[in-house]
Amino acid sequence: MFLLNHEEYLAMMGIREIPSFQTLSVRSRKFDLHAINQEIAFLYSMEECAAMDSFMIHTCKYSTAMRRRVWGNYRDPYSGWSKTTKGWSYGRKCHMALDVDTLIIMEWIVTKGNIHDSKLSHRMVDSVRNFSYILADSAYDTSEIYDYIFESTHSTPVIDTNSRRGIVQGRLSVNRRIGIDLRKKYSPLHSLHWEIERTFSILEGIMYMENIWYVKNRDYDTAVGLKVIAYNLMIISNIKTGNRPREMMKIVVC
Repeated sequence: MFLLNHEEYLAMMGIREIPSFQTLSVRSRKFDLHAINQEIAFLYSMEECAAMDSFMIHTCKYSTAMRRRVWGNYRDPYSGWSKTTKGWSYGRKCHMALDVDTLIIMEWIVTKGNIHDSKLSHRMVDSVRNFSYILADSAYDTSEIYDYIFESTHSTPVIDTNSRRGIVQGRLSVNRRIGIDLRKKYSPLHSLHWEIERTFSILEGIMYMENIWYVKNRDYDTAVGLKVIAYNLMIISNIKTGNRPREMMKIVVC
């Protein structure tokens, strides 16, 4: 709709009409969206504070998922159940890393819904390994993750402590004990982790990523990647024009 109302952009791209949805879908799968986003992100990334987290993408209605759970005949082999702060959800999980200072999304990975955040931690850390601080919630509070950050990056982990794993000083690994002390030292900094939660709200509410219904042959990595790049371009556009980075609706409603 934006391009239909602004034909000057069509002229800039050298096309007379917008290609069909089918054509765009086929062509978009041929692009390496992760590489494209990396080039965009690193042009403006501050590489100071990064945040990691995940959210659920619902692939069908909750009532449908519950019904299929009883029948045991789920359609999407890559969807799964996961317990979130909103309760149990069914779908796929999108893991993301965010530059907290510029609000630019650095990387994303789409997995089955029941994959724990810690299982993708190394790949997420790799995407922000040049940042000074890596902020994360208690799902990432494991000795293995601390070991990886300390041994593979120059970043300082500021990870919320998971008391359910136990905090008995004599039984803690060296790196987890250091990580817990860092969490206390940089307690004010950890509050910035909520920026990624706010980003998730925008992606779900404005970019319509909360519900991406499953259909045969749908490429979820491409579906998410296109929205991530669109989000980043809007953030950069607002930064360049002096608006608040999250003034999304000014662009969306054009």
